Amino acid sequence: MNHVKSFVWYLLVFNISIISSYSVTYFRNGTFASNFNELNLNELSLLIILNLSTSLIYYLISFLIGSESKVFLYFSTFTTQQLLFVFILWLIKFTDLSRSFYLIQIVTFFIVALLIIRTFDKNIDDIYISFDKDLCSKNNNFIYCDYQDFPSNLLDTLTGLLKSSNLRGLIFNQSESENLSFHEVVEISNYFGISIYEIVNDKYKLVHKSTSLSKVLKNFEDVFLLTFTLPFFLILLVPLSLVILIFQGRPIFYTQDRVGLNGRYFKIFKFRSMNNNVIDDADLKKLNKKSKIVFKATNDPRVTKLGSFLRKSSLDELPQVINVLKNEMSFIGPRPPIISEVKQYELKHLKRISVKPGITGLWQVTLRQDNNFDRWVEKDIEYIENWSVALDFKILLKTFNEIIGMTGE
Repeated sequence: MNHVKSFVWYLLVFNISIISSYSVTYFRNGTFASNFNELNLNELSLLIILNLSTSLIYYLISFLIGSESKVFLYFSTFTTQQLLFVFILWLIKFTDLSRSFYLIQIVTFFIVALLIIRTFDKNIDDIYISFDKDLCSKNNNFIYCDYQDFPSNLLDTLTGLLKSSNLRGLIFNQSESENLSFHEVVEISNYFGISIYEIVNDKYKLVHKSTSLSKVLKNFEDVFLLTFTLPFFLILLVPLSLVILIFQGRPIFYTQDRVGLNGRYFKIFKFRSMNNNVIDDADLKKLNKKSKIVFKATNDPRVTKLGSFLRKSSLDELPQVINVLKNEMSFIGPRPPIISEVKQYELKHLKRISVKPGITGLWQVTLRQDNNFDRWVEKDIEYIENWSVALDFKILLKTFNEIIGMTGE
């Protein structure tokens, strides 16, 4: 059922892109007929052919690749269909296809597809967390969390479930009040960016709505930035990948499991900046220059000369545009922490994962050389609680200054 729903969304986006581009280029009286008279097709016939061909390609790619990523499935299907369509027109020496029609269709599909995937892509099963063991034993959608081992046990439990389900909220039961105050539960919900519900007569009653930045506006912002910057990023990604391959060999990319929105695990992409030398734990501790939980070394012997340049120029972060495209990250937000770090978090630190992590953020442009972890967290929370589009714009401008100044480590 979920697969059919995804396909219907794809067809909707595909047809919106066609109708939008048609309205701009071929809607005028006689324009379509004069351009397509060689094919002897009217608008409806051509639309049906395009829908049938893209449907066949969609299911073929879905069957052969088996990817769960809607971003990959939608864009690979659309790209294949477009290339096939142009190839067929080239074979029959058709020359009257409007370039404006094609360009508008591609841009429209890209924008609408990203907006729908990022805004409406919800999993069928909603799951809830609760600190009430008896309550969780009676409902498969309730995930028990032991407050004494929080948040480590919660992250371990959720990581598998969040791949196929959506974390909806926290169920609060009055019987929990002996061990856990409602104020503490509110803090947890705010820090995870989820709402609190109470079950009354077998119905979910909203008790507390989590405070968070506007996810809708944030999605629009990311889609806008992706639309206008993705061609530029692709131009940089390809030659940089070749340079790394030539001078450092494989792998080109470094991937690592990180913690994203609401504790969801995902793989972050970076250009590889280190060699494969192994350093024991004792030496790693000596290298660490950051306080408390995080690790950061200023003179790490594993960093290559090319890797040092990539880090200073912040170009090693460029592949994270892939994570933004996959809706795992945002352009601007708290940096995505490592799993082992989050398991050491105190309650006050958890608000960092109540929003999608970002490639750049407030502390990167204000406290980049500061080694104090608590001040990093304060800046992240300041960003979340005072978020606005204007603030993101300021952070973007300051990020460019940081890149030009080569302030990366």
